[in-house]
Amino acid sequence: MKKITVIVALALFFACAGLYAQDLRNNPEYQKGMEAKALAQRAFDEGDYVKSAEYSASAQEYFQKAKDYADLMALRFAAHNLRNRVKDRFRYADSINAQKDYPDEYAAALADFQKANDAFDAEDYPTSIAGYRALLDMARELAPRTPEPTAELAKAESLRNDIAKYGLANFRPADARRGDEAYNTGKGLIGRNNRQARSSLNEAIKFYQAVIDDAIATLTAKRTAELVEAKKRADEVNAKILAPDSYNKAQQKERSAESNLAGKKWYEAWTDSEDALAAYRMSYDTALASGKLKPEFYTVRLIPERRDCFWYIAEYDFVYGDPHKWRILREANKHLIPDPKNPSLIEPGLRFRIPSLEGEIRSGDYQPPKR
Repeated sequence: MKKITVIVALALFFACAGLYAQDLRNNPEYQKGMEAKALAQRAFDEGDYVKSAEYSASAQEYFQKAKDYADLMALRFAAHNLRNRVKDRFRYADSINAQKDYPDEYAAALADFQKANDAFDAEDYPTSIAGYRALLDMARELAPRTPEPTAELAKAESLRNDIAKYGLANFRPADARRGDEAYNTGKGLIGRNNRQARSSLNEAIKFYQAVIDDAIATLTAKRTAELVEAKKRADEVNAKILAPDSYNKAQQKERSAESNLAGKKWYEAWTDSEDALAAYRMSYDTALASGKLKPEFYTVRLIPERRDCFWYIAEYDFVYGDPHKWRILREANKHLIPDPKNPSLIEPGLRFRIPSLEGEIRSGDYQPPKR
């Protein structure tokens, strides 16, 4: 009966030992268990069943210790892996500036991490595993906060300042008001709800830009008309020849204004257009003041005491100052004479062209002085 009992005991512990053989070969307790197993087998073969049973019991103790150690190492391995994962989450938290954006949560996580590490160092692996897992669960909710909309705020403030500086709000007062409302809302939300702050500031930018675009379109049309008129007046007095410096400056500034306008450099475009307008006006005044400009056209007047005729018209200082040059005048305007058979007959209201003599500069119509 004792033999049968020993055989059963040996079979059981040998089977159990085989289950851990693959993972415990380097375990000292396992090595001792294997030695006891060999002694038990030898004693059994020699018929010393009592000794065999003792060795078998000893082998079981060693194998149990080896199993307990293996279980402990398995827990340690699991805890170690979890700790590394938590470390990775802390590195991620640092990369998204969690210490600043989540100061309370970050401090609590550090404290819990230290507790889990203390348990790990004390080989209380179940406690450390539970702590690490709790930290990983908490970290899943960690996400980068929306950064403050500094770029949007700067752009909105720049547009807002331009509108105030140049008095543009009157072009679209409703949009200017909506822009201010969105701006104030967005600025107030910074730090509390950055996502909504960015949305509000973008709304402000949209409204402010509409105000500025409308103002630019209106002012550009007005300034363009002013430049066309100023250039026309300058051309009428032949300023390109009589006042080349100011006229050429006006042309240069006008081209620069167009270039800056195309490049959306509004302030530079407006400044250049002002300079161009002033230069055209200066060229007009300079041409008139030069005394070199004479009219290109003369309209026949009704003068009872001195009736207009080619002789008298040629004698005017602003025409030729010499009545003997009347034929030049008649030849240039003979197609206007009402009666070809009477080439000297002219009537009030006829507009004669005055041909330029060598060196003369003529432009525009003669305007008789007001009495």
